[in-house]
Amino acid sequence: MENMTPVLVPENLKKAREAMGITKMEAAKRMNIPQSSYVRYENGDRKPTHATIIQMAQVLNTSADFLIGNTDSKEADTVVISRENNPLVYELSKGSLELNEEQQKRLFAYYKDIVGNNEKK
Repeated sequence: MENMTPVLVPENLKKAREAMGITKMEAAKRMNIPQSSYVRYENGDRKPTHATIIQMAQVLNTSADFLIGNTDSKEADTVVISRENNPLVYELSKGSLELNEEQQKRLFAYYKDIVGNNEKK
């Protein structure tokens, strides 16, 4: 049976980190791993677990699919919102899950209106 463990593409890890404009040290700090471990991942000397790849994607605001080479798009496919770091967005996001589809559409339209007004300034 073939090994189904996703394999990190080190070049994509580097691209994602550089797109955020952070150093290897900062990336390691945000991932809560030793800098030496992060450097080994980015150099291709160490293979991260699936869970570590997901954590890397979240920290670097990209997708696990990008990090393992399944897509060329760096765009994140999930967003992790911490209550501690961003309590307003956390509560808004959590509360929006309890709305029905029509209410969610109205909330989204309001959001688009606010974003549009900010871009016009």
